[in-house]
Amino acid sequence: MMRYVLAFIACAGCHPNLPPQTTCRVGSYVCVNDQPRVCSASQRLEPIGDAPCSRVGAVCVAPPDGPAHCARAQSDAAAEAPDASDGGAE
Repeated sequence: MMRYVLAFIACAGCHPNLPPQTTCRVGSYVCVNDQPRVCSASQRLEPIGDAPCSRVGAVCVAPPDGPAHCARAQSDAAAEAPDASDGGAE
């Protein structure tokens, strides 16, 4: 019996490491601090992955139709180059 009492006392101070509740729409995706997140059923913005996208040289992207993810950052030179899919025609 004493073992159960001690276990209860030990866990009484335990709190799960959950993000705070928000008013997000369940199933929606956003980027917070360069990390993709999804709104859980309990309306918490749960992180997707363990680290910000910049840690792997990427940027966080949250398209309206989801899902949020890390995408490779595009250099200025690549952004200005002709589109190779059409043979470079402009």
